[in-house]
Formats: sequence, C-alpha cells, structure tokens
Amino acid sequence: MFLKKSLLLVFTAFVFCEAGFLENLPKCKIHDNECKKGLIQSVIRNLAKTGLPEKGIPKIDPLSINNVSMSIADVIDLTLIDGIAKGIKDCTVNKFTASIEDERSTIELTCDVTIKGRYKVYSSSPFIKTFSGGETVEGEGNGKVKIEKLFLRFDFDYFFHKRAGKVYIKFKNNKLKYQYDIKGKMVFFADSLYIGGKECSKSVMDVMNQNWKFLMTSFGKPFMDKSMEFVTNFLEKYFGAVPVDYMFDDDLTKYARSES
Repeated sequence: MFLKKSLLLVFTAFVFCEAGFLENLPKCKIHDNECKKGLIQSVIRNLAKTGLPEKGIPKIDPLSINNVSMSIADVIDLTLIDGIAKGIKDCTVNKFTASIEDERSTIELTCDVTIKGRYKVYSSSPFIKTFSGGETVEGEGNGKVKIEKLFLRFDFDYFFHKRAGKVYIKFKNNKLKYQYDIKGKMVFFADSLYIGGKECSKSVMDVMNQNWKFLMTSFGKPFMDKSMEFVTNFLEKYFGAVPVDYMFDDDLTKYARSES
C-alpha cells in the first residue's frame, strides 16, 4: 500500500509540474517579438535544469557530454570521456525575431559556460610539432574550459505543422546556421599532458591561455558544431512536444501545414 501511494504521489507530481509549467508560460501575440523573447527566456531558465521527461524533453544544465570524439582540423584527435557543461540555464536572450511570412527566425544569446571532465588527446601533426619541438603531444586526464560572454546567433527556418488536431512548430534542420564570438575571455586547464613523454601540462596551458583567440579562430568550429547538436536537439524536442496554443494567443491553424 505504501509503495502504491508513493508511486501515485510521484506520478501526480510529474503531471502537476508539466501542467503548471505549461499553463504559466507567458502567451504572446504571434507578431510580438519582444514578448516571444521573454517566452524563450522563460523556457531556458525553467526547463534547462529539469527538462520535461514525460514529454521527452531533456535537461541541458548540467549537460552530460560522454565519449564525444572529434578530429580538429586534422591536427588533434580529442575525446571528452565524461564531461559536464554548466551555465546554459543562465544564458541571456538578447534578441528573438520570427516571421510567419518568411518562415524564418533568429535567436541571439549571451552565455557564461564551463565544461569540465576527463579527456584524451593525441597529435603528431607537423603543425603541432612546430610548437612542441618536433615531438608528439598526448594526454589523458582532467580538463576544464571556462568561456565568459559567449555570444551565439542562430538563424533557422521553421513552419507550423498540424498533428493529431494540434499545431506545433517544426524546424528545417538543413537550414540552421549559427555564428559565435567570445566577448569576454577563455581559460583552459588540463593535467597529465605530455610532450615527447615528458609531463608539460603547465607550459602547454600557459601557451593556450595566452593564445586562446588564435585557438578559437583555428579550431573552434568543431567544438561549436558539436555543441549545436545538443542545442538543436533540445529545441526540436521542446517545440515538437508543446503545442503552440500554450505559447500564443493567436489561432495559428490557418498557417499550419496539413498532417502528412
């Protein structure tokens, strides 16, 4: 009996949280971009830490990044074995615009983000050897990156889609573009880095922290491409699970494409 009551309470709490959050979203007129900016801000602040598991919407702060591997400009092979990204819930929405007629939208954000965890890295490229005295660079240990005032801009196409009698927002993945810039600074930390078999973590970190702007210009895109996968996944799942009548006062049925 106790177990049944406990499960009922848990289920009731989930339903209450979902309904409470959605019912309390600020509703906007479809052409009111300032109101829509506040709506997106509310979604990020309130759902980043919890998500809506019952609707398949994941939390994104903290965000687990496990066994993510990438080759950076064919120069460095990097794997984040088990990492955590924090700070997304505190991102500030600077701008949001959306045009029904053009089916085009823009979001601009500023975030302070920290990523830390265990990493593995290896490079024997000629480019890296120019900085390491002709030796290979490798390591496996603990790392951390802190980015202050990361500016992000997303431009994407979307449309209204009718499904099971409800209207939803659907993204056109192949049309998403992004830009980024660091308005503050970037700080690196890593241990267990070796050059030619010699532990050189401090000297490598000193060089990286002195030249972080060059590093982001040269190698930043693969990191940002991977980050955008997480952002896109969150937005797709949110707008694909929450009907527009929770967010807008207008009747948007006339704009919706029929179910296929």
